[in-house]
Amino acid sequence: MLCAVNILKSHSELIVNVLPRGNDSSSTNETDRRVKQAYRSVECDVDPSDLGGRIVGGRNALYGDAPFHVSLRSLYHERRHGFGSGLFCGGSLITASRVLTASHCFTTKPSNMVVVAGVLNRFDRSERMQQRRVLRYLAHPGWHARTLAADIGLVALVSPFQCDGGVQPIALPIRPPVDGEPCTIYGWGQTEEGRKQRFQPVCLQKASVSVLGLERCNRSLHTVVTVPDGTLCAGSFDGGVDSCQGDSGGPLVCGGGGALYGIVSFGWGCGRANFPGVYTDVFQYRGWIVEALDSDPRTWSGTGGTVVFAPGAYWSTAVGVIIMFSTELLVLLPS
Repeated sequence: MLCAVNILKSHSELIVNVLPRGNDSSSTNETDRRVKQAYRSVECDVDPSDLGGRIVGGRNALYGDAPFHVSLRSLYHERRHGFGSGLFCGGSLITASRVLTASHCFTTKPSNMVVVAGVLNRFDRSERMQQRRVLRYLAHPGWHARTLAADIGLVALVSPFQCDGGVQPIALPIRPPVDGEPCTIYGWGQTEEGRKQRFQPVCLQKASVSVLGLERCNRSLHTVVTVPDGTLCAGSFDGGVDSCQGDSGGPLVCGGGGALYGIVSFGWGCGRANFPGVYTDVFQYRGWIVEALDSDPRTWSGTGGTVVFAPGAYWSTAVGVIIMFSTELLVLLPS
C-alpha cells in the first residue's frame, strides 16, 4: 500500500533533533568487505552490542520507533564501496514520495542520490529495505550558507515508497514547539565529536532530549555563533546527549505519537555543556512545505538559486561551528 498521511492534521507530537554528521566508510580492502558482510546480519532491535557506539547519549532504536526516518546516500559511493557506505544525511518521509531534510545536505546532483527506508541496520539489504532514486530536490529560497538560515529542503522521489510496519510518513506540526517538551532524536551519526571518531554505528540510534528556551540558547551560543531566525534549540544544557556528524537533515520528534518539529541543522561540537544543538523549526516553514508539496517537482530548480555546500569549502559564521555531511568535516571560519 502507498504511504498516506494528512499533513494538515495533528498527531501526537514527535520532535527529532539531529545535527549534521558525516561518515567515512571508504575502505575497500578484503577485511573491510568481510566486516561489512558480518554487519548485514546484525539484528539491531535485538542485538545489544554497540557496533561502533551510539548517537551521543543514546541507544539502539527498535523496529517501528521511527518508520519515517530515511537515509540519503551517494549512489556513486554505494556502488564503489558497498551498500551502507554512502550515507551522508538523514531525512523524514512526509508523503509517499517526498522527504524533508536540511538544505545543506544538497551536496551532489539528484541523479547521484538515493533514499533508503525501512531498515535499522544501514547495511541491511533484506526484503524490508526499500530504496528509491531521487528526481529533484528543492532548497528553501531563503537558504543561506553563511548564516545557515532556512536550512530546510524537499526531496522528490522518482517513485513512491510502499507503506508497511517499517515505512510510514510523519505528520507536520500544527503548533510551535513548547519549551521543556520531551523529544527524541534519531540517526546513524558519530557518537563522539572529533576527527578521530569517524566510524558510524551500524544500527540506527535514538536519544532523549528536550526543547530548550531560545533566549537562553542564544545567550549560551552568542559567543560562538548567531542562532538564525526560524530555528529552535534542543538537547541539554548539561551536555552529554546530542546528535553528531552524520545526523544532518534528520528528524526532531516530540511526544508519543508523532509530528515532525525539527530538522538537524548545526551545532558547536557534539554533546558539549551549554552548547545545545540547533534545529530548523518545521512549524515556521509549514506554509512553504505545503505549497511546495502541491507543486510539480519537474519545475523545481534544484537549489532554488541558492548556494550549495561543496566539499572543502569554508563558511564565515564562527570558528569551531561544524557542519558535517558526506565524508567531509567543514569548519566555519571567520572571513
